[in-house]
Amino acid sequence: MKIQRLLAAMTLMVFIGGLANIAFTRNNPQNNQEMVLGHGDVDALKNLYGEWQKNYEARGGNASTLHLSLAHSKILSNTATKARGTMDLDLMTGDVSVKVKGLDNQTYDVWLVDNLEGGQHSVKPEIGDRFVRLGRLNPQTDLASLNTKIDQAALANFKIDMVAVSLAGQSPDQSLVIAGAPDFLQNLYYADKPWAKAMLGQLSPAITIPSPFAFLLPGLAQAKDANQTNLAAVMGAEIAEGRRIFVKETFKGNGRTCASCHRLDNNHTIDPKYIATLPPSDPLFIAETNPALKVGFENPKLMRELGLILANVDGFNKPGVMRSVPHTLALAKSIQTEGLIRDDLGNLIKGEFDLDLEYANALGWSGDGSVGTGSLREFAIGAVVQHFTKSLARTPGVDFRLPTDAELNALQAYMLSLGRSDDLVLSKMTFKSELVQRGKVLFDQKNNPVDPVSKKPILGKSANCNGCHSNAGAISSTTRGNPTRDTGVELMADQAAVLLDPNTPMDGGMGDEDKLGWCSDNDPDTRCNYGDGRFNTPPLVEAADTAPFFHNNSVSTIEEAVAYYNTDEFNNSPGHLTSSKADRTVKISSSQVVAVSLFLRTINALENIRNSNKLDDQAMALNAANGREVTKLAMADTEDAIEVLTEGQLIPFLEAASKLKAAYKLEYSAALVQFPSLRNPLLKKAKALKLEADALMVNRMP
Repeated sequence: MKIQRLLAAMTLMVFIGGLANIAFTRNNPQNNQEMVLGHGDVDALKNLYGEWQKNYEARGGNASTLHLSLAHSKILSNTATKARGTMDLDLMTGDVSVKVKGLDNQTYDVWLVDNLEGGQHSVKPEIGDRFVRLGRLNPQTDLASLNTKIDQAALANFKIDMVAVSLAGQSPDQSLVIAGAPDFLQNLYYADKPWAKAMLGQLSPAITIPSPFAFLLPGLAQAKDANQTNLAAVMGAEIAEGRRIFVKETFKGNGRTCASCHRLDNNHTIDPKYIATLPPSDPLFIAETNPALKVGFENPKLMRELGLILANVDGFNKPGVMRSVPHTLALAKSIQTEGLIRDDLGNLIKGEFDLDLEYANALGWSGDGSVGTGSLREFAIGAVVQHFTKSLARTPGVDFRLPTDAELNALQAYMLSLGRSDDLVLSKMTFKSELVQRGKVLFDQKNNPVDPVSKKPILGKSANCNGCHSNAGAISSTTRGNPTRDTGVELMADQAAVLLDPNTPMDGGMGDEDKLGWCSDNDPDTRCNYGDGRFNTPPLVEAADTAPFFHNNSVSTIEEAVAYYNTDEFNNSPGHLTSSKADRTVKISSSQVVAVSLFLRTINALENIRNSNKLDDQAMALNAANGREVTKLAMADTEDAIEVLTEGQLIPFLEAASKLKAAYKLEYSAALVQFPSLRNPLLKKAKALKLEADALMVNRMP
């Protein structure tokens, strides 16, 4: 249980505002208010932005051309289609190129959309928004295209919030077929604000002269404040606003917020133990109190006993699936999709699945959890429609309101700033326990060694984890993207959800087609759902304190999760072979399972210490009330470190755990102290003890 005994005495408050590394005060015409970011981290977001820009430019992106992907949105589109396209706008000349594949024989128009902010206006094109028709797509054999030039004078004061393709003769509010929009990172990259050129340094856009059409690019809401004069301040303000929305905003729905499932004091996730502490009035249980949501919105039994949430990932016209709530820590390090790389002869050398290319990010357990182009920005749209509605009609403006573009930018900034901004470097880490070090060696291998005579894999020498979990993260060591694989979890015998409710549908994972034939016979007794059986790969650094495990919460401990890969379900699954047919069959002994699990527990504790100390630093820079509340968040991470080190039957770092317990007591006392002058010395001592605990567990090479 995460810090529950403390929460009984001290209610967790909501923090809003902006922070550049530690804290800053933003001038307000009404009052001067100190604001904090909590778990949000400006440095993490800056690092991500630098990495994003490097990759974007390596793929041919540049600051003089705005590139958007266009796709059907399960939420915003009026017409179902598999069509996909791109739009390129030359910001120097005004030339526009639109290309779309997969449309039918009807005629289509292309529009620019400027969504109004405020009132009832949202991300969806609506009456009152500004629309500019670019022209009509010219149909060809397999590609429809439009090449035109925009008129600078005609677009005065216009901002491109969306590019939309509609049925000919109908505006985007009447017919939306496919669409695309710039996200938070693109807005940063293409910004024409002085702070962008002055403060980004090596991250500055490639062009340094004013672009004739740069005025079309939507700015970030927080950059409009004249007091925000540098990148850190703008990012901090965006993160803080995103955090406020994440925690407080109900979007005029059923009372839920993002934090209803992604609890800040529980690693931004939720589990049965945590759920058991909530009062009946909590919005999480809205299906039990709202008659309009009684049937078909949630499965209260599976939610309370297993922590599973209903998700209509294949569309509301198909059965939903029951999934656990993935944590959002280190999200920026886990959502890169895999690309396909071929040699000159067309042979696939990296990546495996064409379907992965259709999604901007790997999200929602199966990699296709986001509507539209698959971006994190659009994931928030789907979450509001799925989880915040007052009725199953899910009518925008009645059952909820859709987010605005500014809200989506802020939410994306907050979520991308959480947790680690870097992966571990296991090759530079040596653990001070023989058990843990052996677990690291077993973990940090890619494939079984091969017998030189028989050419068969030698089993029992490796856990083969590194291939999909490079450096214990969520990225393939080969493709450098998040691997979506069928590892057989959905075929596990006697799944808890099915035992509790035999009508629990089978989860098909990636895609919305019946590729495995589970639904083809239309047998009502068949556990039927849609997809090809693949699920994306979660990071393992944060795994030990975010139990239960897998997309269906089918096992309870980290030891059970590691042991699963010894089973026939995994070793007979498609996921035990790579695209090059390397065999990753796992047959390690029970003692080796324990060693790998202790390694995972240890790296989780090290990450808890890092994050807890960062929160302590933040708390020491804040006033009495804010500092006390951030201290509570630091305590939750310290408590997590203690738990993951001591909840196993073997405790290799007993002295480190003792130091962490002492640090927790100091933080507990600090959270009760009113004055920073008395609180901060306690936090400094707590930090020092946690660093001593870290040093007792690992040596790091520079």
